[in-house]
Amino acid sequence: MPAAPAPRPHSEAIVAQFVLPVSGVAVALRQPTGAEDLLLTEHRVDDPALALALAERLGRTDPALDWAELPVSDIDTLIVRLRQAILGNRVIAEVTCANASCGQRADLPFGIDAYLAHHRPGPGRGRDWSAENSTDAPEWFVLHAAAAGGINARKAQRAGKTRRTGDDVPTGAEAVRFRLPTLADQIAVDGLPDAVAALAARCIRPSTLPGRTRARVEAAMAALAPSLAGPLQGPCPHCASPIAARFEARLYCLQELSDRARFIFDDIDALAERYHWSERAILTLPHVRRTSYVERARRARLG
Repeated sequence: MPAAPAPRPHSEAIVAQFVLPVSGVAVALRQPTGAEDLLLTEHRVDDPALALALAERLGRTDPALDWAELPVSDIDTLIVRLRQAILGNRVIAEVTCANASCGQRADLPFGIDAYLAHHRPGPGRGRDWSAENSTDAPEWFVLHAAAAGGINARKAQRAGKTRRTGDDVPTGAEAVRFRLPTLADQIAVDGLPDAVAALAARCIRPSTLPGRTRARVEAAMAALAPSLAGPLQGPCPHCASPIAARFEARLYCLQELSDRARFIFDDIDALAERYHWSERAILTLPHVRRTSYVERARRARLG
């Protein structure tokens, strides 16, 4: 059959709109095409550069921004929202029951909306710390220690006594400062022998802190930009024992999207054979339109 006219380039169809939880930036997600499917098949899902490429290709903001400079939690939220727009709100995590007498596979289902609501940022203060933006570098925070001992410490102060903890947070020029890790930080430390230590060195000043102060910094970071990687818990449907699993939101969602994207090669083959379109033209098609053409091409082949 003669070659069919090549499909028109993909339009800027929007499949999701939301606000990033940490930065407060409003985002519109463009509908993915075969080009993004190809990207997903050619990168490791644990490569932070993949998340950056998807954000740059599909994310729309006004004004435009540097996606690499966003907090990791915001980028993870974008990837989770992309998965939600493409595959739906429901996630089913598969785990194995740890009960020795059971050991069966079990599902832990949950919804993305509920998961993100549970991990939304909180206030910049805790039981024994508070954090505020630095006046000379807005992207940095200054950590303050709350009065040790709460009510008892205040009573001691009124009585003219002083209570020392041996681990007070420095103030003034030696104040403890931190900033929220960004995607650029993750890319910079990716593949290093001790990526966690390297990431901390980029985001915490001074780099060496007493254990209690370091714990306060980590608590502040977790409150201001909660990680989307964390535990899932529920009862085993077979024996009712408690089961738990660690859910790495970005990796899980990218793996699902990558598994779906691998059909792109079969789709290119079917459409090139049927319509004689070039690979470049086929890759401009959004997934829904491409699969509609593929179904027709395969029916024609069988008929």
